[in-house]
Amino acid sequence: MSVLTIRAHKRYAVRLPVTFHKQGRKPANGLLIELSQQGARISNLAGRSYQMGDEVTVTTSCGKELLGVVRWSHDGIAGIRLTRSLHAPEMTELLQANRNASSALGEAYAT
Repeated sequence: MSVLTIRAHKRYAVRLPVTFHKQGRKPANGLLIELSQQGARISNLAGRSYQMGDEVTVTTSCGKELLGVVRWSHDGIAGIRLTRSLHAPEMTELLQANRNASSALGEAYAT
């Protein structure tokens, strides 16, 4: 049986390296794998544990800082609710950075 979930904002699959930082702890490298106007999903956080309610800063490889709160975390993946919703130009900027990073990666493998 499948369950239909209606979401308030469209989610985009991305693949951007990020730095994941919780105050008082050493920053962790991760990978932004999903993005919407109000949230994000970060993977590759193995070896780190985060609790629901932890305030975090996610810094993308293009230098954009996203402030948020951990909504859930398990198996090296965390769901983040952004403190401030992203506006359309900010979403466009991050999605373009993802396209550029993917394009550069593809070119590196082609050579």
